[in-house]
Amino acid sequence: MRIAPSPTGFAHLGTASTALYNVLFARASGGTFVLRIDDTDVERNRPEYEALIYESLHWLGLDWDEGPDKGGPDGPYRQSERLDLYKEHAARLLTEGKAYRCFCTPEELDAERKQAQAEKRAYKYSRRCLTHPPEGRSEFTVRFKVPGGEVKFKDMIRGEMSFDADLIGDFIIVKSDGFPTYNFASPVDDAAMKITHVIRGEEHLSNTPYQLMLVDALAYPRPVAYAHMPLILAKDGSKMSKRKHPEMNLALYREQGYLPEALVNYLALLGWNPGTSQEIFTFDELVDAFSFDRVQHAGARFDWDKLNWINGEYIRRLDDEELARRLRTFLPKLEEATIRRAVPALKTRMTKLADAADLLEYLWTDPPAPTLDAEAVDFIRAAIAALKDVQWEPAAIHETLMAVVDAAGAKPNKVFMPIRLAVTGKKISPPIDHTLALLPKDVAISRLQRVAGVPA
Repeated sequence: MRIAPSPTGFAHLGTASTALYNVLFARASGGTFVLRIDDTDVERNRPEYEALIYESLHWLGLDWDEGPDKGGPDGPYRQSERLDLYKEHAARLLTEGKAYRCFCTPEELDAERKQAQAEKRAYKYSRRCLTHPPEGRSEFTVRFKVPGGEVKFKDMIRGEMSFDADLIGDFIIVKSDGFPTYNFASPVDDAAMKITHVIRGEEHLSNTPYQLMLVDALAYPRPVAYAHMPLILAKDGSKMSKRKHPEMNLALYREQGYLPEALVNYLALLGWNPGTSQEIFTFDELVDAFSFDRVQHAGARFDWDKLNWINGEYIRRLDDEELARRLRTFLPKLEEATIRRAVPALKTRMTKLADAADLLEYLWTDPPAPTLDAEAVDFIRAAIAALKDVQWEPAAIHETLMAVVDAAGAKPNKVFMPIRLAVTGKKISPPIDHTLALLPKDVAISRLQRVAGVPA
């Protein structure tokens, strides 16, 4: 099993999803999971993007057995370091008459395409350079000579697949700069590394016949099976793209405080159904439960509500000390002791860790006094009188405020909301007893007095 991301941009959701399914299958079958870097796009590759791939997969806990940073028996694991291998295989195909040099210019190829369009036929390269190559030219690509016939293979999700190779034109395997194309380098690497199962996104399904024709031409054993995972779709059903959908960027989830184990759980369910009502899985449970026969064929729509629910469940299952540790990054203005005191209340309100900053902002920011009606001000005045001599901890505050509620003959939220607005400036905060207890008593009472017009 392997993934082969390209370091041409930020690490994205598709890479994480593909890595997850490869890891699950590798761990369940006792296989090896390889990270290979497809970095032959010289103009767009950046070392910082490669570093982001490592960092993001490590954050998700999706570790690999072999890769550029770890080595292994089939290295090197960057395509840019394997160019001699591709040249050797291209030379073999040329010598055996299974490939040929193409000297056509981009303008000539464009003219061929326009001619096919005018004649309302699907375009295939004319094989001009196979039969009558132009003379006096030095710049060339290398094209694979498509043998025709049917290309069949087994897909673990879609079953037996068949493509008509007679519809496929002779395709370029080596570009004019000497670098291999994706459809050449990838199957050569898979064969050289003895990859038995190729698990990747559905967008690569149409590449498979091209790659298998090359594997056959080079007389390598084919992979045992392929699995083409469903596309991740946006809410409107369109294909997610890095350019249009910021949620594709894995860094977003880390920055907003999604727990890596929750995101892994969600990604597993994005296109796969365990066949039971269970929705929260440990990683080991996923390894035991996952199978390709329960992966859907159609694209899977990304659902923020489902992710937020799963993340909230994971947050509530953390013990208080661990949650406090994870919150430190999101609450740099608070002391650790304050964070620990806030954790029990935050657990009931957060769907992601970044929510904590909004919920607790009142602890380091003095909010402006709200404008309230006379009844709300009366509730605050009653609360001030009742709270003045109360021990400043949640249970005692709660008992006192409930007495104020009973005396007012109102619903709790009607009494608590003006108190919350006066203290935090917001309609949403931790439960009111914790909201007050997290502030020093004199600060909380002072904010209430300011709104109620009661002298300090």
